[in-house]
Parts: sequence; structure tokens; C-alpha cells
Amino acid sequence: MVKVSVIMPAYNCEKFIKHTIQSVQAQTYSDWELIIINDASTDNTLQEAQKYASEDERIKVLDMPQNSGVSICRNYGISHAQGQYIAFLDSDDLWSKHKLSKQVAFMEDKGAALSHTSYAFMNEDGELKTSGKVDVDEEVDLARYMKTTQIGMSSVMIDRKQISEIKFPEDRELCEDARVWMGYLREGKKFHGLNEVLTLYRVRDKQLSKNKLKMARNTLKRYWNEKNLPAYARLYYFLNYACNGVEKRLRPTKMDIDMVAQQFNCNKKQK
Repeated sequence: MVKVSVIMPAYNCEKFIKHTIQSVQAQTYSDWELIIINDASTDNTLQEAQKYASEDERIKVLDMPQNSGVSICRNYGISHAQGQYIAFLDSDDLWSKHKLSKQVAFMEDKGAALSHTSYAFMNEDGELKTSGKVDVDEEVDLARYMKTTQIGMSSVMIDRKQISEIKFPEDRELCEDARVWMGYLREGKKFHGLNEVLTLYRVRDKQLSKNKLKMARNTLKRYWNEKNLPAYARLYYFLNYACNGVEKRLRPTKMDIDMVAQQFNCNKKQK
């Protein structure tokens, strides 16, 4: 069994981190290490993480001396990782109990260097949303990613035997993960998508990604900097991205929430 290193930056998430850690501990795949990087939290996030680390030797806690942002935390966590596979999990999201076992098997079968999974959403109170599931393609190149932005951070897994350099930009701008994925795709690498809901994203009231206009502006700026593509292609991909977002809001994908809830340590439904 190949070891998976799970990288989890954490900042002021004492309300959620317990359930996130438990979703890792519930994995049917046992050879993992969880590296939690506390980003100078001002609440009890560090104490919650240390409590679990004291009871489970697979959990390690790193404490940043000052607030540094998720990219620096992820890079610091990766520098301490011992696994062949690197997986990412934000401190308020959840994994299906089969997430690691299915994704590792999927990557080994495909010989994939990069993979991601389908995901769904829950609200701040952990209630599953009945619509909005994000489906993923079997293969994603740069053009397909720019049209759909389908790669969710907490669903990504990377094989370090094939991808030796994993480094996030540390300028604290939005979409730092997308910039990394686009860098790999620009080199001709592809993401392989496992189209099964194995990740739940928590949508929080103050979450930056809820500001759709700001996200759209940042996406357009990022696309416009793709100087290796002609201007018309950059604009075409952005319009596809925008139309895809509108279509998802108008015709969200339905899912069987009872089936999904059985796979997570979350059993509430949104009413």
C-alpha cells in the first residue's frame, strides 16, 4: 500500500476541523498521514488539531509563527510530507470514507500523475445541498479546464513520482490553486477525473469564493495572462467559463443525497 500525505491548512476553523479530521480517520484506506498546518489561528483550532494528533500518530500538527496564507502553509506541509501521493483537504470540507482507496486505485489504473473527483456542497451547518453537484471529465487539458474550472482543491491528488515540483504561489492572491493546475496543463500534462462524489465542499457565509463577481474578474485576469494563447481563444474560454457558471445556477445537477450522506460523516439534509 502506497502512503498518501494529506495536506490541510487551517485558520480559525475550530467549528469545523473536528469533522474534517474525522472524515480522514474514517478512510477505508489506512496508509495515510495527515499534516495540519495551523496558520496562527486566534481561536481553538490549534488545540483541536493537537488533541487528535495526541491520539493518532498518523496526524501531525505544524504551527506557523504568524499568519501566512494557505499557499505558504501548503508548501510548508508538502515539505514535511513522506507519501508518494499528495492529497489536499481544506479544514472545513469532508471526504467520503472511500475517497482515498478509490482515488489511489483510479490513479494506479490510469497511470495518472494528476487526478480530481466529482464533488457536491453543504452549507455552513453541514446540511447537504440537493443540487449543484460538479461532474468531472475523464481527461482534462488546459482548454477543457479553462472552459469549466472543474478541479476542486479538496479533491486533488498528485503522484510525486511523476510530478516532482509541487509549489503554490505565495503572493496571497485568489485562485492560487488554479494557477498551479494551469501551470501543469500548460506543460501538456492532463488531469484525470473520477466522476464520483467523494468530496463535500462547505459553502460558508463569508467565503471569498461566494463573491461571484470578484471571482469572475480574477478568472478573466488569469486567462488574459495566458500569453501563449491568442486573444480570441482567451476570450472564448472565459465566455465558456461564464456560460457554464450561469447554466449550473439555472439547471443545477441533482443527486441522491441519501446515497451521498451514507459515504460521509454528515447525515443532514438541506430543507
